[in-house]
Amino acid sequence: MDWTSGSLGPPGFDTGWCRLDLYLLHGQGIADRFLDAYETASGSVLPDPVLWDLWAVARSHESVETWVPNYHDLGRTDLTATELRSRHTSWTERLLSASPT
Repeated sequence: MDWTSGSLGPPGFDTGWCRLDLYLLHGQGIADRFLDAYETASGSVLPDPVLWDLWAVARSHESVETWVPNYHDLGRTDLTATELRSRHTSWTERLLSASPT
């Protein structure tokens, strides 16, 4: 079950995690399309999306390789631990280069 720690909180928490998953699975274009669709559906702009994305990558940095079975269950058997680490690092680098200084 994925709702063991469900609670009311800032929408950035969920959008950051979702964008990370989408980036790992399908790349930045899909992650960006999700954010656009989310903002359109909610009728508001998510404040500081890069900071929420960075929060998600920081929280997943040590464990992203353990997500392989979850992605294999989705049919993404091409995503190995090495590939997930590579994609995670790429997303992190993109976010850091886009964050305000």
